[in-house]
Amino acid sequence: MAGEPGAARARGLGRIAWKVLRYLLIALLALPVVFAALFLAIQEASERQWLGRAPEHPAIDVRSDRPHAVQLLDAGFDSLAERLRLIDGAERTIELEFFIYELDEASRLVTQALARKAAEGVKVRLLVDFALPVFKLAPAYVRALREAGVEVRYYNTKGLERFFAMQHRTHRKLLVADRERAIVGGRNIGNDYFDLSTHYNFLDSDLLIDGPVAASIADSFDLYWASDWVTDPGVLGQAAKALTDDRLLGPLDAQETALMATLRGHRSALPPSTCTDLQFVTDYPGSGVERRRVYPTIARLVDEARREVLVESPYLVLRGDGIALMRRFTQQGVQLTFLTNTLHSTDAFYTVASLADSLGRLAVPGVQVWGYQGAPLPSALAKGRPPASQRWGVHAKRAVIDEGTVIIGTYNMDPRSANLNSELIVVCRGDATLAAQVRQSIQARLAQSVPIVGAERAGGYEALVEGADGASILKMKLVTPLASWLDFLL
Repeated sequence: MAGEPGAARARGLGRIAWKVLRYLLIALLALPVVFAALFLAIQEASERQWLGRAPEHPAIDVRSDRPHAVQLLDAGFDSLAERLRLIDGAERTIELEFFIYELDEASRLVTQALARKAAEGVKVRLLVDFALPVFKLAPAYVRALREAGVEVRYYNTKGLERFFAMQHRTHRKLLVADRERAIVGGRNIGNDYFDLSTHYNFLDSDLLIDGPVAASIADSFDLYWASDWVTDPGVLGQAAKALTDDRLLGPLDAQETALMATLRGHRSALPPSTCTDLQFVTDYPGSGVERRRVYPTIARLVDEARREVLVESPYLVLRGDGIALMRRFTQQGVQLTFLTNTLHSTDAFYTVASLADSLGRLAVPGVQVWGYQGAPLPSALAKGRPPASQRWGVHAKRAVIDEGTVIIGTYNMDPRSANLNSELIVVCRGDATLAAQVRQSIQARLAQSVPIVGAERAGGYEALVEGADGASILKMKLVTPLASWLDFLL
């Protein structure tokens, strides 16, 4: 019959169409599995990056029983004043290393102080991370700094063609003068770290150290400065361009001149104390878990706790291994209290998304999580200076263990600090004055925080997003599924 060939062709086309549809359905069903396997592979590669074991170096972990004068720099304005005082007093060498180096008033004051010392013959070296989302100190500025006598290098200029390698950053923050005095802690160089931003400021914490461990901190800087991860900006092909603005080295205006005069006459709010058991620990340059030293040290310190661990961190991103470690400590009778940010007090909505997703796992006996609500602290804590902005967030990375051990450094409570970034910490044991100061400071910030998990009247998710605007809440909700996949990069 004439219609049979056409019907056969139709049936054949139908079978082909069904096969194609079936393969498409199989591919769609398999896509999540492939996607999961891909990200597991990225996670493993990003965290490990088998690059060989790091060489032994004496400055990676140094512990001294010699007396060190230490001073908690709790207010940002205090910290900037002490930084400038340290720079002005240097006679031989100055080393600086930062994750972020902004182009604003605070960076202008610091940069011009460095240039003045370089002109006096002091050897000044500055190492800045090259993380593109926050990088500002372009090669053109480096040229101007070098003409002023300040040597600058970048850490990790790996591009997108090396996705895994570019995830590794130096998150260290340090300033050392003459190998004798040092400031380490959570602050980068920028207005919002020193109580100067009119929009948003960080509540942070640094430690001023006067003693032999400062030389070890400088030695660790030398290790990074000479590492394979460091690049001379001149090889990037942009340093030959002339600088088209004077945001760093141009003349100070009247307001900046007055600010500099105020800073030079300013004295820190908290008195110094003496630590006779001081330890400095940092990670080796380069990625790979075998190069991490800070996280294992913190884990051992918390394992020594018998009563309480009080932690302040701008981010609280705990994966399964972190939750398991937390549970083990609480089962030993240790109370864990975390102070972190709410959505209103941070711009890092993606880390809040991860925290929101883990609230159920954090709800175990012995654990409390508090979120800073974003208001300025009483101005009396900054020696009567009025708050520069109405919105603030915690940025300190510190802890007090059993009222006697203090940890201050650059380590955030997140997988990036544990597995990817280079970090540093200073540990002081047995200094009751310093421990009391840090505890009092954290308690003052807790007094302006809301309980999220574990405490009386804990508000959970609602407390975490209280006060945040609708756009921030929407962004947090949209990114939550991705944050759960990419928590190893947070």
